[in-house]
This record gives sequence, structure tokens and C-alpha cells, in this order.
Amino acid sequence: MTEKRTISKNITHTFIVQIPNYILTLIAGILVTRQLGPEGKGVFTLMTANIQLLVMFLGLNLPGAIQFFVANKKIEPTRLSTIGLLLLLTGSALVFVCLFLWPDARQTLLAPNFDGLFFKAYFFISFFMANFNAMVIGFIQGSFHFKELNHLTLINSILNFVIFTSLYYASRYNYIEAGLREVLVLSLSIIFINVFVAFLFFRKSLKTKLFSKFTSEDLGNLTAFLVPSYVSILVNFFNYRLTIWQVNYYEGTENLGYFSLALNFAQMMLLVTAAINTVLFPYFAAKENWQDAVKDFSFVLKVNGAVMLCASVGLLLFSGFLIPLFYGEVFNPSVTAVKILAVGTFFCSQSQVFGHFLGARNKNWVNTLVYLLALTCVAVMGPLLIPIYGIEGAAIASSTSYVLMFTVFCIFLKVKFKVSLLSLAKVTKSDVERLRGILNRSTKKQSPNAEES
Repeated sequence: MTEKRTISKNITHTFIVQIPNYILTLIAGILVTRQLGPEGKGVFTLMTANIQLLVMFLGLNLPGAIQFFVANKKIEPTRLSTIGLLLLLTGSALVFVCLFLWPDARQTLLAPNFDGLFFKAYFFISFFMANFNAMVIGFIQGSFHFKELNHLTLINSILNFVIFTSLYYASRYNYIEAGLREVLVLSLSIIFINVFVAFLFFRKSLKTKLFSKFTSEDLGNLTAFLVPSYVSILVNFFNYRLTIWQVNYYEGTENLGYFSLALNFAQMMLLVTAAINTVLFPYFAAKENWQDAVKDFSFVLKVNGAVMLCASVGLLLFSGFLIPLFYGEVFNPSVTAVKILAVGTFFCSQSQVFGHFLGARNKNWVNTLVYLLALTCVAVMGPLLIPIYGIEGAAIASSTSYVLMFTVFCIFLKVKFKVSLLSLAKVTKSDVERLRGILNRSTKKQSPNAEES
């Protein structure tokens, strides 16, 4: 099978898996939000954002480096797993100190009145499992085992749907009483199952011994990749999450619940982009020819743009109907913010394709500059707009930063890398033929001879 056909097949299969994943995740999210209410949703969002921050900060973007070096085979996977284990244990020890031995740090990580032993234990275990899971997923993606990754995605979405649907209706009909603690316990059980299955797939993809000694050359190559990529990923994380902390600071947890719903609802569209980027990152990392990589990137950008444009328009038109239908009228304050974010999310999705492409080509310094500009935009606009306009101001700040990211990425590709912007937007005959081939393969089973061609 040709490389283009392999890429197309993997993207198609991953995209098909995202359809039930999107539906089941949406339903589970709706029921959890209804169960928690605005304030509970705000506390849950704040805790999740802080866990993600520490995973990003202390993980040093090692999962991204694992994908990169497993794909291009420049560092042995067993050496990467040894480095990953050391980093995981070090990060976990630091988080334990912050939660159990450093009161000021604990107050920063946990919301007031939600800093007891239960919440500290949940935070620590979630950090450990999320960090471990990210590294395992890095090995699976880097070794091109997308079938296993798709199975893992589907298992996770089914678990979320079954468990949280059962919780919601059991609580609604008074069989049990369920609040934030119960939701956290069930979330943790899903993480455990997810990590266990991911580790089984990891052992399937890495059939040699788990650990081996690494060399100074390995550390040198790893550091050369990690330093710019880590700064890039960390800055981008703050760009996406800073408004959460700003809303919590200026507006409180209840309004954070409204804003987090709007943010999550709009960004569910990004599942499509995530499916595409999941497949393409290791391919772009392994591809030696720059022009060939640009051609594939151009095609993906057009497909992603077309799908996301339809999704954004749909969200603009129907969010006023969908939000109260799904979440109840109590979440009506989220509607305007969703509409604002729907516009920004289109540019955000395109920027993610840019960022993954340049990151896979080891040009993370571009990503860092772009994300830093966007973060500055949010840092300045948030405090100006949120005290006046509330969560709508936060949505404007986020959407403006997404538009800025997209614009600056386009400028860089045009000026620095001499890529024609017209080629990124103009649909060619070869694009249509390639898309037709993808659609044909997704609607009918190929014969053995076709697979081999």
C-alpha cells in the first residue's frame, strides 16, 4: 500500500471512530454537567485545568518527544521508556509535596472548601495516571498503531457514556445521592481502565524489554527537541486555559461553570482536528522531503477547514436551541459565549493543524513565537473585558487570540518558508480525486488486491 493511501486509510478510520466518540462524549458531558450544576461544573473544571497544567509543566512534553523519536527511530524506545519513568516519578514526588506538605501550593491547586484529603488524593492519583497515560499513548502513536489507538478512544467514550448515564438516572430516580465526589471517583475509575488497556496496547507495540540504559547522546538529542517544543506546548497550554483562571478570579466558580460549558461545547468540534493530527504527526516527523510534507499538509488543512466551517456555522445557528435542550435552561447564560467561541474555534482548529505540522518538522520555535503572541493577547484582553462583559468578554479574548494565531502562522509560512498561501486555500483536481478516494474507501470494503496496490 502506498504511503498516501496508508495515511488516508488511517485518517478515515480515525475519523469514523470519532463519530461515535463525539456522540457518546457529548451525552456523557451533558449528564455530568446536569448532575453537577454551574458551581460544581466550575470546581470540576478548575481542578481538571490544574491537573492538566502540572502534567504539561512537569511532563516536559516528553509524550511529544516519544512520538517524534519513535517515528523517526533516532532513539531506541526502551531508552525513552526509562527516561519517561524517571521523569514520571520525579514529577509525582513534586506534586505530592505540593499537595500534602506545602499549604500555600495546595491552596493554589485546589478550590476553597475542596482541599480535604479526598480531593488531594484524587488530584495526586489523577496526575500520575494522566502523565503515565500520555507517555504510553506517545509510544502507540509513534509506532503507527492507530488501530489500537482508535480502539482505546472508543472504549473510553463507551465507558464515559455507560458510567455517567447510569449515575445520572440512578440519582434522578433517587436510587443514590451523587455529587462532585461521586463524579470524581467514577472519573478516576475510567482513567484506571483507560491506562490499563493503553498499557496492554503499548506492550503489543513495544515487544522488546521495557527499560535499558540511555546514553549522553540520547539525552542530547532529546534535549535539542524538548527545549523548544516544551516552551511551545507550555505557552500554548496557557493560551487555551488562561481564561479559565481569569473567569474564576473575576467572576467566581458559578460563572466559571457557565464559561467552561461554553468552552467545552465549542471545542468539541476540535475532535475532528485531533483525529487528523493524531495520524499525521508521526508521518510528518518521519517524512524526509519538505515539499512532500507541505503537499500533504495543504490537503489536510483544506479538508479540516471545510469540516470545521460547517461545524462553526451550525453552532452559530443552533446553539441557542441546543444548550437549553441538552443542559437545561439554567445554562442559558452560556449561549452567547458559545456563539462567540464558535467563530474563534474555526481559526483555532486550523492553527492546530499548522502547529502539529511545524512541530513534527521540528520547527517548534515558530510555534513558540505564535503561541506567545496569542497568550499576550489573552493576558491583556482578559482583565480588560471580563470585569465589564463577564464570560462573553472571556470568549472575545479567546477568539481574538485564535484569529491572531492563524494569521501569524500564515505570515510565517509565506515569508519564512516560502509556501504559497493560495496553495493552502485553492482546491485542486488532485485534492478532489484524493478526497474521493478516501470517501470511497470509507463506504465500501476494499478487495485484497486493492489493499496491496
